[in-house]
Amino acid sequence: MAINLSLRTGLTLAFSAVSVLMAALLSLVLGTLATDLARQNAGLILGDQAMQMANQLNSGLAQRLRTVELLSALRQISDPATPQADNRELLEKLRDSDPEIAWIGVADTDGKVLFAADGLLEGVNVKARPWFAEGLRGSFVGDVHEAKLLAKLLPAPSSGEPLRFVDLATPVYGLDGQRRGVLGVHLSWEWARSVEQLVFSTASREMGVEAFLLNRDHGVLLAPQGMQEAGLPAQLGKADVPIGEVMQWADGKRYLTALIRMRGESEYGALGWSVLVRQSVEAAYSPVRALQWLVLMIGVGLAAVFALFGRWLAKRITRPITDLSVAADRLRAGGVEALIPVSSGFREVLGLSSSLQHLVGALKAEEAKLASLNASLEQQVSDRTESLDAANRHMLLVLEERQKLVEQLEELAARDSLTRLYNRRAFHERAAVEWQRLSRDLRHLSVLIIDIDHFKRVNDEYGHEAGDEALRVVAKAVSEELREIDTLARFGGEEFVALLPGAGEAEALTVAERVRTRIASLTVVTPSVEFMLTASFGVAEWEAGLDVTQLIARADEALYRAKHGGRNRVEAWQAKT
Repeated sequence: MAINLSLRTGLTLAFSAVSVLMAALLSLVLGTLATDLARQNAGLILGDQAMQMANQLNSGLAQRLRTVELLSALRQISDPATPQADNRELLEKLRDSDPEIAWIGVADTDGKVLFAADGLLEGVNVKARPWFAEGLRGSFVGDVHEAKLLAKLLPAPSSGEPLRFVDLATPVYGLDGQRRGVLGVHLSWEWARSVEQLVFSTASREMGVEAFLLNRDHGVLLAPQGMQEAGLPAQLGKADVPIGEVMQWADGKRYLTALIRMRGESEYGALGWSVLVRQSVEAAYSPVRALQWLVLMIGVGLAAVFALFGRWLAKRITRPITDLSVAADRLRAGGVEALIPVSSGFREVLGLSSSLQHLVGALKAEEAKLASLNASLEQQVSDRTESLDAANRHMLLVLEERQKLVEQLEELAARDSLTRLYNRRAFHERAAVEWQRLSRDLRHLSVLIIDIDHFKRVNDEYGHEAGDEALRVVAKAVSEELREIDTLARFGGEEFVALLPGAGEAEALTVAERVRTRIASLTVVTPSVEFMLTASFGVAEWEAGLDVTQLIARADEALYRAKHGGRNRVEAWQAKT
């Protein structure tokens, strides 16, 4: 059975239905676009955090291996005549300077421990340990393993996990150049947990961001508390996993996932580790869901407004038509005295009333209606053209905003979050450009490494907030002393690296001395304390055949000489004789 609705009711329902439909469609479109953008943005952030953790782990192992190699080359260690008490004291000082070192000692070529920090394992034969065998052949970094000999001698980690180590070893040669033994270090695996806590803030964890460290076979080396046995996605077996890919894990939930495979550094080969970071899809997309609900609720509200508007408009449209219908009924009933109402609201109704009044002028009235219709069509075409132009302008604005957002994300990915200097990755990208110029022009290029003296003491005595402020003050001061063409980056911790294009060793030394003086004159001011700093500098000039890693290594050697020469000084790299 057909339902006959009044024009007023029909228009009211039509306006309401269109507004609800438009709101639902807009919510769906915005949700789709925003979800894709949120996935990309969250993937970039997860990938950047995974890269930061991988870089921290890489640099931590590389720096400690360099320290072990330099320690093994000291005359005090190489000379058999040095009292063991003196050697033991030297190892204890190194151990105290790096709280992550659980054990350090030297074993002879037969595997017997000659001396060690605190005397631990002295006299014990470690010939069967892999680090000893590898250390006899050369510098070595071993994979994570549980403690064997030291499990009962050292306190258990506060995390409740078993005591685990990463081994570092290097040969020790005597003054006669003959191999005397092996210098070994057991680095506490709690170091990796501290790196994870440093990279991933409390805010990141509250947003559901979780980090895993995997070995070469995708075994879990490090995981959030209580998740060491978490099942990993099957897709990890692929050669490459796209950053921000959505994966289903063993718990049945879907997570945005970023996997960074560690490549190691020039000082040691990669151990095959990978940093895996995940965030649940619900947490990553929660802002998008909130936006969709907001748009839908606004649409429902607009539906009510449009329903009232449609009812008002229908009443205004139908009133003159009803008046004309009543007049027409009177005429049909023979009421010749009935007056045809003249409406002042709509042209169509006015045309109808005029037709009833002037039957003779029907053709002229029709021509007027056709002219009016033609004008209306032209106006509609004009309105439609203007609407399309407005839509095009809006689309251009959306594309411009998207491009600005991409540029902002690229800038964030290249900057250190604390000092706003370039990070290690961005530094190497800038260095690659300079190396291309060197290959063409063969001009001068120098590297300057800056290391804040006794920075650990600043953190220990004044707190990490004071340490962060010190890093920002030093970064600002160094930036102001360099040229616009120079590249300054924070490599991690209290170490900064500057690339000086066109500068030879003499000019680089002058710049370094000027920066050193500037830093020594600074006063770091915090709400609770004021203190001053000094810094040590290493300078190296590029020579044909060197790559950026080798040039930085030379500057790092010079920095080591500056540190051991009393600190607060500048040293240039010198070839070993």
